[in-house]
Amino acid sequence: MLRNQRKELALDALHVIVGSLLYTAGVFCFTAPNQIAPGGVSGLSTMLNALFGIPMGVLTFALNLPLLLLAFFFVGKIFALKTLVTISLMTFFLDVLLPQLPVYEGDMILGALIGGALMGAGLGIVFMRDFTTGGSDIIAKLVQVKRPDFQMGQVIMAIDVCVVLASGFVYGRIESVLYAGITIFVYTRVADTVLYRKGSGKVVFLISRRGQEIARRIILECHRGVTILNGRGAYSGMPSNVLVVAIRSRDYYKLKSVASEVDEHAFIIASDCGEIYGNGFRPGDLPEKAAADWNGGATVEPSE
Repeated sequence: MLRNQRKELALDALHVIVGSLLYTAGVFCFTAPNQIAPGGVSGLSTMLNALFGIPMGVLTFALNLPLLLLAFFFVGKIFALKTLVTISLMTFFLDVLLPQLPVYEGDMILGALIGGALMGAGLGIVFMRDFTTGGSDIIAKLVQVKRPDFQMGQVIMAIDVCVVLASGFVYGRIESVLYAGITIFVYTRVADTVLYRKGSGKVVFLISRRGQEIARRIILECHRGVTILNGRGAYSGMPSNVLVVAIRSRDYYKLKSVASEVDEHAFIIASDCGEIYGNGFRPGDLPEKAAADWNGGATVEPSE
């Protein structure tokens, strides 16, 4: 168990360091030098740096700090702590490491494309281990606490649009707005590719003797329904639970982590699927509502 925890901690550290470095490199070396503010706190930091010359890392940390405090009290300590780790690394990279490297000032389209690709790769790698880069993610989480009917993607998009439009006034050129739109499109597509690989979701078959407990945690923490089948090993003859879960690809790593925490010997088969349609996977459905309304034939109910 201790060895497993050390391995997971090492993977967390590797992903958050590499992801944060790629993300900040995209901003510092490609989008900011070409007057492109790609939404969120990164976009605000880029504009304030251009206006007042304050280091981007300091601005990133300062803008995120009040949001982190709100997240600590209203979203959760673990979420706030993980976000603090990522933001601290981004601050270090922006103000200490990356200023030692050359930046690209030239064709804005190249700056938007390469910067967006690096940002997307970094985001995907960070999200893969259930970390966040702060900013819009925190605001979206805070909004969802009060208004669970609001989808996080819509909240983040609204924030990004406001920041991008503001960049047109700050830089005094419509090109900054247009290329910021390209950057956002590229980094969302790249992040999706890193996270999802292919397919719109996954079907997961999970075999464990502690299936009831795993199913309960999947419902409560991943907000997904679970179907529990009774299974028996052909060789050992030992009974076990077979859990069947349809899940969005971005949530697979969370499910895998939950299963490993409960049973490190759990056997997991995950398959990409081209389409998942039904309660919880239709446009506009909320995962929390899906977990409450649809348990996919599960024999487990969330505990009070």
